[in-house]
Amino acid sequence: MAARLIQRCSRLLASSPSFQASSFSIPSECVRAGPLVQSPHPQSSPLHTPVLCRYTHSLPALQQKVNGQSEKDFLAMIQSMSEVEELLRISPEHSKNGNRAAAIINQIAKVTKTNREDVVNDKRFGELLSTVNRQIQMIWNARLISLLRSLYALRMDVKNHYLRSMETEVRWRLRKFSIELLGRLARVIVPHAQTEEQKALVLDLARSVELRWTEVKDTKTLVNVIYSLGQVSKTLLERMEDKVLEYAELFSPEESRTITMALAAQNWRSLPILRALSFHLVQRNTELCPAVIVDLAYAYAKLNFSQHQVLQKMASELLPKMSELSSKELSGCIRSFSTLRFFHLPLCEAIAQACVERSSSLTPAQLSNLILSFAHLNFLPSQQEEFFSMVVQRLSSELDSLSPAMLVDLVWSLCVLQLVTPAFLQKALEPQIYSKFMGDVSSKSTNHSLKLAQINASAQLECPDYQGPLLPLSLVSTAAPPAAGSTLSSLQTELRNVLRYVLPDKDACNFNVKTIYGHQIDAEFVLDSENNPLALCNFADPHVLHGVGTKVLPEGARRFAVKSWEFSSFCLRTKDLTGSHALCRRHLRAAGFLVLEVPFYEWQELKSEWQKSAFLKDQIKKVVAGAMSV
Repeated sequence: MAARLIQRCSRLLASSPSFQASSFSIPSECVRAGPLVQSPHPQSSPLHTPVLCRYTHSLPALQQKVNGQSEKDFLAMIQSMSEVEELLRISPEHSKNGNRAAAIINQIAKVTKTNREDVVNDKRFGELLSTVNRQIQMIWNARLISLLRSLYALRMDVKNHYLRSMETEVRWRLRKFSIELLGRLARVIVPHAQTEEQKALVLDLARSVELRWTEVKDTKTLVNVIYSLGQVSKTLLERMEDKVLEYAELFSPEESRTITMALAAQNWRSLPILRALSFHLVQRNTELCPAVIVDLAYAYAKLNFSQHQVLQKMASELLPKMSELSSKELSGCIRSFSTLRFFHLPLCEAIAQACVERSSSLTPAQLSNLILSFAHLNFLPSQQEEFFSMVVQRLSSELDSLSPAMLVDLVWSLCVLQLVTPAFLQKALEPQIYSKFMGDVSSKSTNHSLKLAQINASAQLECPDYQGPLLPLSLVSTAAPPAAGSTLSSLQTELRNVLRYVLPDKDACNFNVKTIYGHQIDAEFVLDSENNPLALCNFADPHVLHGVGTKVLPEGARRFAVKSWEFSSFCLRTKDLTGSHALCRRHLRAAGFLVLEVPFYEWQELKSEWQKSAFLKDQIKKVVAGAMSV
């Protein structure tokens, strides 16, 4: 009897409230002995529905009905509040519900711009944290991640008890989170991982995503994982490469920007990803906003990825939006394009015009970077006089504020553009400037020492009014480019072999000659008036530091310098030399050389040794004829 009574009571409890109300009006004898009377109210579910299923079905409704207000209405109410005091004032009403307390904290973090410490130390805020901590196991997963992000945004102390408690709870729930929530968590926790516990949480998160990477089904999660966890796990980054190629067509320009920036931040030059993203950026008809263009250009420049079609699209779409760029974005954009050797004449002209119009808003460093970019591309604006007068006016009084490295870059750029004046040369060649780079063997210092040698050459060869000072020979010798040795390119190797065939005498040709002008010559030889080679060891070499010969060249003899121009010597998709190589050619000619140029695109068309030797002989005749016609 007791078992039957418990069974019937459980069925009544599992029934809908309407059924219970109707059944309570029926005598127990009728319930036990006779058929049930049809209730006038509709039943929401049959009597045989299990208790657990009915409770689970009604659980969200029960959770949303707290304090007589639905969850949707509650969220709408707090989201309409834009003052911290308002949110803290309503907090006691919801201090018994952990999820609502967490929602209030999230809204407080959104509206708090200043005085974060006062908010964190407020007693009412502490009560909200205490409520969340007591009911932390009941906090919804998505809200728990949002709560963690809010506490980081409020700059809570990493040793705070409540923060550590929430991080521990997140760590315990990692296996229960969906892959989308894991991606969101990675975006939240990785930038703020400072303590050992936080770093351990990041490692556990990376391992979880490594095991479940095939579950990634949307672009947002994919972007979050690559951007945040790529620097933690190289294995995960390699696995995500397949996912990126799978979803590349679906990425928005902003998502493509984020992934490319993530690759640049980790210095991971994944050509399949870069090519796929670039292809779809070109094929998509949507316009790129200036911020996306600037970031993409920076990432491509850092990864040394030059895809002409996407660069052309970026430059064309940026051109009409030049007024939307800030001075910093203007400087950074042209610097990225120049690093990629991408020359777009209308864009460069527009940037030069914007520099003239915004000269007062450009800082000396930004203006120096702009001029350096123009020098890399060997570009002179059409309004050259106006641009140069603006540069002199803005920078003449600001040279002392520039760092030695930036000052050297600026003066070297002016030398390339042939806009340098004796005042700029004197400033760059002062002992207190070049002494900063003496004895430093780092790549940056070596590069600036080389530029100083080239500035010194410009002062000697191209500025007759310059009175000094000049670099000491000790620094010039260290600044000369190192000998190529075993690092010869295929073009240089083939050129050397053909020159040995054309000039069979060993003393007739020197290879890899380091000059005092900061440039290296692939080969050097001397021909007399009858175009017969002469032994170099007999003649003085004023362009090298330690020459062996002492004789002067006979009348009619000519000194030749052979320069091979590689693919990297030219601007992208053009036959125009970049600034540094154009400066080298000018210096060699000013030093008395006849420059025999061998560009890669002409050399590649020559197949046999006979064709290559005939090409060199023909080039010699052309150079001599050009010199005689001057």
